Amino acid sequence: MIYNVPMPSLGADMDHGKLMNWKIKPGDEVKKGQMIAEVETTKSTVEIESFKEGRVLDLLGKVGEDVPVGQPIARFEVAGSDLAPEPPVKIPEMRLKISPAARKFATDRNVDLTQIKGSGPEGQIELKDVEVKTHPIKSGSNLREAIAKAMSHSKKEIPHYYLKSQVTLGVLLKWVDEKNKNLSPENRLLVPVVLFKAVIKSLQDYPQMNGYFKNEVYEPSQPIHLGVAIALKTGGVLVPALLDAEKMNLRELNTAFQDLVQRTQKGELRNRELTEGTVTVTNMGDLGSEEVFGIIFPPQVALIGLGRMHKAPVVEKEIIKPEFVIDITLSADHRVTDGLNGARFLASLERNLKNPSQLE
Repeated sequence: MIYNVPMPSLGADMDHGKLMNWKIKPGDEVKKGQMIAEVETTKSTVEIESFKEGRVLDLLGKVGEDVPVGQPIARFEVAGSDLAPEPPVKIPEMRLKISPAARKFATDRNVDLTQIKGSGPEGQIELKDVEVKTHPIKSGSNLREAIAKAMSHSKKEIPHYYLKSQVTLGVLLKWVDEKNKNLSPENRLLVPVVLFKAVIKSLQDYPQMNGYFKNEVYEPSQPIHLGVAIALKTGGVLVPALLDAEKMNLRELNTAFQDLVQRTQKGELRNRELTEGTVTVTNMGDLGSEEVFGIIFPPQVALIGLGRMHKAPVVEKEIIKPEFVIDITLSADHRVTDGLNGARFLASLERNLKNPSQLE
């Protein structure tokens, strides 16, 4: 049968994307997961992968063209008996679920509600959905504006709660130094990666921090797609995900993270890396603040903040001594977890960081 390949949505703030390059041509056989095109969004240039296997019939999208989300950009012939093309389906407005405020707002501004995807229960179109549609962020516009919109919606819609824990890192830093003694510079373990691995291990013990809150329902995720906030050299931040991070050992995670950072800076991310994150970690690094209380990246339900490592007075056996510490914060969705869940998660994370040999 004929499958119309749509312009994918690569984020809640994306209304359309610019087709930058095709990696396929008519007649090619395409495998599932194969990269088929490059699309420019407000945030980056992203490689789009195919979710179907089949033969390319037509390339409908032109390079350099802005294409609305959902509009077909190519046609594939896929396994099946029905070879008739799939016509675009237009839902009559009377069948749409629309809140009264959204309907009035749309009527006053002559907005076509059939072109809007609702974020409410059972796909109901809410006021915020129409507001975003009337002020779209066009491809290539300021990334800071896109970030501001996403985070504003998060703060308005998600009831955040915040917790903080300070963890000593003396044992962990000595362990990392020992591991890196005989390794070449490019293969040495990065301390942030060891922190990420500890987070992943704690998420496996407390899975309620890993998943999505959609349509007023929490959807847990078995895979851990660890979103990592990465500052761009050109300004702004992207949060691509280390996909299936729970399956990686420490060395594999180290390599995957370095590769992710390089591709983020080059604008070579894949669509899954930007859309399928299940939880986010933000790391202040050497030059950042000692603590950070982040805003949850919807529809995720938690964000872990790693402050700058610094020396502080620590009391051990009634003796005060200087020690490297890190302030770890948790921003979590109160609709899914509460302070007790959060405190247990942070306690688990502290145990993992104080026993780094268990992270290999």
